[in-house]
Amino acid sequence: MKGAPSMLKELASEPLLDGSGLKIGIVVARYNWNITGSMLNLAQEELVRLNVAREEITVVVVPGAYELAITAQSLLRREQFDALICFGCVMKGETRHDVVISDAAAQGLQQVALDAHVPIIFGVRCAENQQQAEARISRGTECARSAVEMACTVQALAR
Repeated sequence: MKGAPSMLKELASEPLLDGSGLKIGIVVARYNWNITGSMLNLAQEELVRLNVAREEITVVVVPGAYELAITAQSLLRREQFDALICFGCVMKGETRHDVVISDAAAQGLQQVALDAHVPIIFGVRCAENQQQAEARISRGTECARSAVEMACTVQALAR
């Protein structure tokens, strides 16, 4: 197939993103705030850089990652959003509690997204330690970009 490698490269390249007119919700866990708060700040900066109006960004703070799904669901029942971003940070401890919490957060948020037909970006860091979590704070920017891209994709598919 002539031109296939360049076509694949084109398909894999990141699109130009414009968040004009989008309404984005962010649910952020207070637990490990030094990580989640930094991710929140980066996401808000990137959303504004992508032309999402500050007044169209709603932030709700919850105790921890386990509470993200019910809060996302409640937020989507209260207001119309084009996408949600959910931030949490779960670190490995001496027990398997981290696995239970991270699995519950992932499955809960996926179910909310499918039920509501709204993209939910999973910004929960599941880290072995503080250093590993800190190394992934920049994912806050990536989550914002994913939210805008997915909101635009879902809108385009609905037309």
